[in-house]
Amino acid sequence: MRGSIYGFLLASVMLLSTACSPGHMVKKDGRLDIRTVAPEPGKAALVIARTTSFGGAINFFTYIDRKFIGVTRGQGCFVKKDIEPGLQYLIARTESLETGKLQFEPDTIYYVQQSPRMGWWVARVTMTPVSPDHLAEEIGENGCEEYEIDKKDIAEDLTDHEYNEAVTDYEREITEGFHKEFTDYKGFKAPQK
Repeated sequence: MRGSIYGFLLASVMLLSTACSPGHMVKKDGRLDIRTVAPEPGKAALVIARTTSFGGAINFFTYIDRKFIGVTRGQGCFVKKDIEPGLQYLIARTESLETGKLQFEPDTIYYVQQSPRMGWWVARVTMTPVSPDHLAEEIGENGCEEYEIDKKDIAEDLTDHEYNEAVTDYEREITEGFHKEFTDYKGFKAPQK
């Protein structure tokens, strides 16, 4: 009896300790100060951060248009520095699809905070474009744990059906007066070197 209790406790601790690592991602060494991110020359950069452990067991898959760019789970962040300028959809997928539309400009950094909210079966995601200072304050003075795509375990891109649903819903909601936070967001120019 005693052995089975210890076994259960050990298994529970192991499960909880791995619950913060997002699938399809690997942890980079060190912690990231998101205010130091710079895009590749002529490109845009995107910082996606999740600043709370609430709903931490749920993966938030993130895409630019149909293309998979990363996952957050628990507290952590990832960065994409090579985004082609132009109007593109940012889509997060959990139980549902959450969409924003950004006009990516060259040499500009965009910061988006992902937050969990109640869902029917699992946590849903809310995406909010923010300033680097706001996001850094939410993350805390130690910076965020940074993750990058695991080249041996890349997630699938969105299906045509998922992409069309996300875009159709977003464009309908724009006509209903929603998503002002995205339509008014311009990003932050990268510091000149």
